[in-house]
Amino acid sequence: MKIYTDMDSYNRAVREAESRIKAVQVALEWCEKHIDIDKVDRKKFLIDFVEEFNRQLEIQKGDIVKQKIAVEKLHFLLDVHVSELVAIQQQYERFEAPIYVKDEDIVSGVSQEDFIKYTSTIEENERLIKANNLIDALSQIEKYVKVYPQDICRGSSNFVRYDLRENKYIVNM
Repeated sequence: MKIYTDMDSYNRAVREAESRIKAVQVALEWCEKHIDIDKVDRKKFLIDFVEEFNRQLEIQKGDIVKQKIAVEKLHFLLDVHVSELVAIQQQYERFEAPIYVKDEDIVSGVSQEDFIKYTSTIEENERLIKANNLIDALSQIEKYVKVYPQDICRGSSNFVRYDLRENKYIVNM
């Protein structure tokens, strides 16, 4: 049975995923100044921005000299400063939220299902039912008298807890 959804963690993960996607977009915009980004393998790009950029730079611009030269020398010849791309990748790696490539688009891999807590035993199911009955009874008597959440939590040995942000009781498991 479903106990609750941790919306705070879910919203934080969504924001982190959006930040990661934005960092990838900024990195692709930077790469677009130097190479054709339509040929960039997005999956490899998510793993390592600089490595995929260097690979594409070598493929696309490597023929400006007759001999095969090191990528660093190609950077020098084309006046490309990869340190900006490295800084963007460091910003991208600060966040842990999952993102992936779908049809050449970068999309969030955050699912609300990952932030839902379920019961795992019959005893927890019974405990959840009893706690929900208590929460229902408290909401019914709130119409007639003032119910003090802190006292209810303390009086029930934290069987239920009160979320001050959402102003509701939550089963404490």
